[in-house]
Amino acid sequence: MGTLAPPLSTAVTDSGLSLDRPHPPAAPADTLPSGGSQLAAFTGFVEKATGLRFDDYEALHAFSVREFRQFWSLFLQWCRAPLAVAGDAEPVCVGDEVEQARFFPLLQVSYADSLLNLSIAPAEAPAVTECHGDGTVSRLTRGELRDRVARLAAHLAAAGIVEGDRVVAVLRNDASAIAVALAVTAMGATLSTAAPDMGVQALKDRFAPLKPKLLIAHFAPQPFDDLPPAERVAQLLPHLPGLVGVLSVDGAGAPPLPAGLPLFNAPEWLSREPEIEFAWPRFHFNHPLFAMFSSGTTGKPKCIVHGAGGTLLEHVKEHRLHCDLRPGQRLYFHTSCGWMMWNWQLSALASGVEVVTYDGPIDSVDRLWQLVAREHVNAFGTSPGYLKMCEEAGFEPHTLDLSALHAVMSTGAVLHDRQFHWVTQNAKEVPVQSISGGTDIIGCFVLGHPDRAVRAGESQCRSLGLDVQAWHDGASAPEKTGMGQLVCATPFPSRPIGFHDDADGSRFHAAYFSQNPGVWTHGDLIELTPEGGARMHGRCDGVLNVRGTKFHPGEVYRVLAGIPGIVDAMLVQRQAAGLQQVVALLVLAPGRELDTELAARVRTGIRDALSSAHVPDLLLDVPALPVTHNGKPSESAARAAVDGREAANLAALRNPQCLDVIAKHPLLRTGEAAAAGEDSSLIDKLCASWATSLGLPSVGPDDNFFALGGNSLAAARVLRGVQAITGVELPLTALLQAPTVRELAALAESRSPPPSPLVAPMRAGIGRPLFLVHGLSGTVMECWPLVQGLRTERPVWGVQAVGLDGRHAPLRSVTEMATTYLAEIRRVQPSGPYALSGFSFGGLVAFEIARQLEQMQERVDAVVLLDPYLQRDLPWWREHGERAWLALNRLARMSPPARRDYLLALWSRWRHRQPAPLPIVVDEPAPDVRDGLTQALSEYRAPHYPGTVAFVHATQLLPGYVDPMPGWRAAVKELQVFELETGHLDLVGSHAMAVARILDRVLQSV
Repeated sequence: MGTLAPPLSTAVTDSGLSLDRPHPPAAPADTLPSGGSQLAAFTGFVEKATGLRFDDYEALHAFSVREFRQFWSLFLQWCRAPLAVAGDAEPVCVGDEVEQARFFPLLQVSYADSLLNLSIAPAEAPAVTECHGDGTVSRLTRGELRDRVARLAAHLAAAGIVEGDRVVAVLRNDASAIAVALAVTAMGATLSTAAPDMGVQALKDRFAPLKPKLLIAHFAPQPFDDLPPAERVAQLLPHLPGLVGVLSVDGAGAPPLPAGLPLFNAPEWLSREPEIEFAWPRFHFNHPLFAMFSSGTTGKPKCIVHGAGGTLLEHVKEHRLHCDLRPGQRLYFHTSCGWMMWNWQLSALASGVEVVTYDGPIDSVDRLWQLVAREHVNAFGTSPGYLKMCEEAGFEPHTLDLSALHAVMSTGAVLHDRQFHWVTQNAKEVPVQSISGGTDIIGCFVLGHPDRAVRAGESQCRSLGLDVQAWHDGASAPEKTGMGQLVCATPFPSRPIGFHDDADGSRFHAAYFSQNPGVWTHGDLIELTPEGGARMHGRCDGVLNVRGTKFHPGEVYRVLAGIPGIVDAMLVQRQAAGLQQVVALLVLAPGRELDTELAARVRTGIRDALSSAHVPDLLLDVPALPVTHNGKPSESAARAAVDGREAANLAALRNPQCLDVIAKHPLLRTGEAAAAGEDSSLIDKLCASWATSLGLPSVGPDDNFFALGGNSLAAARVLRGVQAITGVELPLTALLQAPTVRELAALAESRSPPPSPLVAPMRAGIGRPLFLVHGLSGTVMECWPLVQGLRTERPVWGVQAVGLDGRHAPLRSVTEMATTYLAEIRRVQPSGPYALSGFSFGGLVAFEIARQLEQMQERVDAVVLLDPYLQRDLPWWREHGERAWLALNRLARMSPPARRDYLLALWSRWRHRQPAPLPIVVDEPAPDVRDGLTQALSEYRAPHYPGTVAFVHATQLLPGYVDPMPGWRAAVKELQVFELETGHLDLVGSHAMAVARILDRVLQSV
């Protein structure tokens, strides 16, 4: 028996990228190149060129929009040298209104050549680091990337791709995606990208109108795919009749192609010299570069075409002036190829920045922070949703090495004040920059400032050259501050060329210029502050913005229309009390209920047809939707109702009474379902109680507690409900034995003794059982995905902690626990051979049970320990050195007030002898049980075991803990190690199936 996966040093990828090249640490924030920010340098350049003086940023910004032609001319002079730009920079702009203006009509530019120039960073400089969910990392230099792009572009030309062609791509976020994207743009073709998790209908809606000439895709399946990419593309191909070829990015097999449609292979192209040398042609400044998709006020997404020069110039401005990114620094923005931030991050190559990519699931809260630490990322881009997830999980990124990090950027939704504080208090005291703009302008209206203080809840400044204003009733407010519609009042280069297939520009005009003629109206609510910052307040209309994906509800409505039982629907965004939720209001057919089955069908139907980002957070059954007198649905009125506000347009509504029903929906008020009536049956009452405990609209009699997402905390609530309804007190193990409402009702009504509070069956089977011991949560409920994944025919019994019922004193030593549990185990199985396992802390108890059985001369066939950490009697400096270093490092980075609060908290915890929270608990047990388990963990020292032990080891060590493997190798005569390149908690989460396969293998061998 060995490891399931080879170590990283021997890992192989299909990309052909070089592996394991030494990666020097990035410069920490306090050792960045001296001389001030690039924004300060540019300000001095403008002052010298104009003879003006700018006392503050607001003065510079005012100049940049008042004299926008001179500003953009000066910026081009300042940054032009390394860019692949040729021609006359005059005239700067033709036209004075945003809608008709055209910038630099006599310039020619190569976007790809500008990104890959070797003057701002040499050929040997790192360009791309690609990280994967399985832990593999590959690196590519600028010279390697440039050569790769040139080869691909030459082969594309040989395949018949020419300037003006349209190319669509379904790409994973990796270096191969970057290479093919730049190759397409280098050829002068227009590129449109999407992510592999996007539904077929969404892909068809976006790609079919483009009539593309080439489809590019990753085809190799990954474990986290909900549908293999080849199957997705197979369903898409019939809707793209104009294709002349399909290019496989990773060389994996494509689905069967129509007769005569060739399949090209990117790795094969890269392995041989092209017939012609690529010459890096240049194209006019407004040459169509990217076709991107956003939603207007009608159903299907609109195709926005962006020009090469405007995209390049805007991104270079944002990266260098607002983000202060410099050659050699590393940027990681968590994105996919279906979001404009992927294009934004791509352009950072033009500033000599190394781009870090990640392709894989976010299966633990620390996943992205671990990447930031491991790859010494300087600028980390994320979303409010991810930061909130980390906050709610109690994760503290400061335990990682974040010495290189000097800025955190967030976009995709409104970033609330508390999330600014969470980053600085729990991660690192760095600027938290809330940036906002959109696909519409492929850039930012408001963003960061390298020399300005951050105010919680605000973007630091308005973007240079963009005259961002807050308009009220079609005009700018005289005081220039306050909340209003976000408009841009002067021309800017990254304004899109227009919409695809909109020859007369009528749809483009209607989307951005009809409401306020002459200026760009974006559709967001913005609040400009007296200090020069800005607060974003979401969309002005029904367009939804969910975790960075903007879409019109019409995309979801088309899916819901195909689900029987749903008559009408409306999607609105809920923002009350700091929430960021999408709420689906569903009008159901007469007699139909929003039960668990229908709710699951809605969620999976939307996910499969579109993407997981389109799935609503709440599903509410309502009798009617608010409509105006002419029958038009009113999203604004519904938004007010779900936020608990009074709608502003009640007089315009035909049925304002429906708003009160919506506002009083139980799931909006308390997150609880309505209780069953007094005359209901026991099963009905338990169904209502379960729905309340689990926060679901309804629960059926045969729904499985664990399939509904139940955990130990929910189990405690469920069983309290059972006791309140029936008067019967059941232990937590009852849900292992009776996981459905019907089974639990029968158990409560039976006169048989209640299940043992310690040992209970988790799964029936044949033969000798497997006993699975609880972790620090005190229950084995966290291991349910693992149990469900087992293929062995053996029955599985769960062992739970003493004291979970609140009636017995918790045990406080591993030896005592093993003795107590063993007595219960032998009631189930009087004699050996035994099979034992345990996750985390449970591994220690399972090991001690095996040791006691050996002393009794009972046979133990299988002991499988799932990554238990072992306390060792090490020298104090070795045992506590890492924790002390982390604490001191954190103190050094804190401000004086934060340092004082931190030390006071430590003193309080020491004075009251409160144990530090352990980061290895999936479900939180009761405090007294937790204290007993924690004490047992700290005091146990593993004696020698003369038998064989199988050990499943998560190679990503827990922060603050020493490697457990040396201690276990010393304690066990024969230790068989199975390594999984994942985190500790992932063993009963995202990697539960892999662990189940190991257990099956061990049990089969005995």
